[in-house]
Amino acid sequence: MIKKRIKKISELIFLIIVRQVWKLLCNLYNIIEQPFLALKKLIIKDRDKSQMFLVAVIMITPAIFYISARIFWDNYKYGFVLSSVGRVFLVISIIEIIIFGYLSFWIWKIFKKR
Repeated sequence: MIKKRIKKISELIFLIIVRQVWKLLCNLYNIIEQPFLALKKLIIKDRDKSQMFLVAVIMITPAIFYISARIFWDNYKYGFVLSSVGRVFLVISIIEIIIFGYLSFWIWKIFKKR
């Protein structure tokens, strides 16, 4: 009885994960292809907060990975976090600023049009 419930719950969890990942990939593709329509649909029409959260997390993931890797590596190699972060941090910061600016521009256009 419990095994059947656990199996049913795990199947439902798997289906929900597949659905969310599929919608996320579609949203990311549409943001690249048609940013105004995709963000308008995501923010105004659907109001799908889980997808908005996932898109935002995907956009800031490179910075989070680099900063955490930098902290672990510096602690491992030097015993403390170095104050200078180097050119890689600059490149990642520029990429993040470009992504943030791109999304901010289209979100601004959506709210301006409203």
